[in-house]
Amino acid sequence: MMNNLGKIMRNLLLICIISMLSTKLMAGVSAYLNQDTFYEGDNITLNIESTVNGDAKPDLSVLNKDFNILGTSTSSQINIFNGKRSFKKTWSVQLQPKHKGSLQIPAIPVGNEKTQPLKIKVSTLPPEIKAETSKHVFLETSVGINGNETYVQQQIPYMVKLYFDSSMQSGEISQPSVENAVVEELTDGKRYSVIRGGKKFNVVEKHFTISPEKSGKLHIPATTVNGRITIANNQATQQRQRLDNTDTLNKFFGQFGNDPFFNDPFFTDSFGSDFFKRHSAAPSKPFSIQSKAIDVNVLPVPKSFTGSAWLPAEELSIRDSWTRSPPELKVGEPVTRTLVVRAKGLGGSQIPTIDVKKPDGIKIYPGQPTSKTHTDGVTLIGRQYFDVTYIPQKSGKVTIPEIKIDWWNVKTKKQETVTLPAWHLNVAPGVLNDTDSDTQNSSKQESPKAATEKSSALSSAQASAQASALKDNQQDKNNAVTDSNANLWSWNKTALLSLVLMTLIAVFYGAKHYQKDRAPQAKQKNKNADLQALKRKALQACDNNDKQAAAKALLKLARAQWNNDNIQSLGALISHFGNFSEKEVAAIKELEESLYSPAAQNSQQWKGDKLKMVIKTILENPLTDKSTSTDKATVLKPLYPV
Repeated sequence: MMNNLGKIMRNLLLICIISMLSTKLMAGVSAYLNQDTFYEGDNITLNIESTVNGDAKPDLSVLNKDFNILGTSTSSQINIFNGKRSFKKTWSVQLQPKHKGSLQIPAIPVGNEKTQPLKIKVSTLPPEIKAETSKHVFLETSVGINGNETYVQQQIPYMVKLYFDSSMQSGEISQPSVENAVVEELTDGKRYSVIRGGKKFNVVEKHFTISPEKSGKLHIPATTVNGRITIANNQATQQRQRLDNTDTLNKFFGQFGNDPFFNDPFFTDSFGSDFFKRHSAAPSKPFSIQSKAIDVNVLPVPKSFTGSAWLPAEELSIRDSWTRSPPELKVGEPVTRTLVVRAKGLGGSQIPTIDVKKPDGIKIYPGQPTSKTHTDGVTLIGRQYFDVTYIPQKSGKVTIPEIKIDWWNVKTKKQETVTLPAWHLNVAPGVLNDTDSDTQNSSKQESPKAATEKSSALSSAQASAQASALKDNQQDKNNAVTDSNANLWSWNKTALLSLVLMTLIAVFYGAKHYQKDRAPQAKQKNKNADLQALKRKALQACDNNDKQAAAKALLKLARAQWNNDNIQSLGALISHFGNFSEKEVAAIKELEESLYSPAAQNSQQWKGDKLKMVIKTILENPLTDKSTSTDKATVLKPLYPV
């Protein structure tokens, strides 16, 4: 009895173990390939399946050693059979082998699970396929330099031409990978057709630039084209050859979209990538063709070159432009100059920063250069934009020094120099130097307060005159009562007409002066509304620590408050108003430094708290600016004293 019980327990334990193992196996992941035989140029589809319903994804980084990952897709499937539910998730990964020979797809982690490793062999294409392919597809490559010799960092034009007929179904030109060099593709490529050996070929032409980073031998490896081609039997081949020779096939497919390169695999056709595969006379085969490798001798920087920065280019030029053309300089007011350097045969990032000399009596604030690169289809053309802000410190004549750039002409193999001529300008006095003219103008203009007082006094005098006239008329009326009855009607008539006339005069002048009194009030009311709006913008800019917006709003507020359009800079603001405190002057100077000094821009962010007291001072002093103040002793010195 005990023996039977022991057997039963062992069987139950064995069943539990088998069930657990089965569950473990069912919950695992697996991998398989779409085919067993692979040739060079073939794309491989790796399928990874998981029965675990979760968020885990395959870690494909383990494939990077021997494969290029071209793309992935995912699908999920849920089945219910006899009340049992099953789940399966599949990842399809498109791979391209990096080389021929025996390769291994390693175990790929998916969450806590791993797939089994897979071994594959990538074989060389059979000779008959290669021979047939060469009849339909071939490559030409070239470098656009004389004698395969160049200088370090000089641009090497590299051109690839792919010739193919209607047998090719798909293809892809790989970008050259060159050690110790920077490779850039210039355009998407040209497309045209040519006749070679009496046969028509479509051509895809691509242009690249290769910039060597060190001298010595530069090896440009062979360019590869991978794709698929239709290898037909003899009868089909002869038929296709006849169609190609008469251009019938291209004309037939050319009617779709009027595209003469409808069969060009580098165009996306409306029928999808499988159109020709489904309609070809025979199944397609993968192909891989290569161009010839090219070696280039890279020369070092010539010892005869004396420039500060090495610039090997085909052409080089420099120009400038000013915010005001021609330049108009005033003491304390910033003017920006933009310098543009153009180099043919170099990218914008290869152009060094311009060395700008400081003129006498002028402070300069260089900005950060920006670069752009475009192409004419064959050559890189780089541009660098460089802003410099000039703030004159004294009036009189000034010379902006010339700018010279030494560069190496790769065509003539000689050093050359481009020169931007010097500017000889006159610096006009700033707002501070125009005190006398401002004072004269202020004496000619009546202040709003004086105009209001004058208008009020005039209205009072007119009211008194009107009251006196009415009083006299009333007295005359009382005296007239004693006159004879014969004269009563005549007097009443005259008095009535006089009274009406005086009333009309009083109403006319009263309304006129009422309008005069109201006009300054309405104007002041509108001005107050504008000032409050500008105040809100300035304070908001200070709260946001936005120095550009703060400076703009502050100058607008000052011009509106003091009705003076000459306040166009922060230096002019300090010179215009003579009652700023030392802290307020320091706050304005700090804002100016943060706008124009690169050192201040890079050291720390500008804070707007200190500038709020300047805003308050401007609003509280509508009539004490320099244009109306007679106390010249309180006027501060210019922002940057000489």
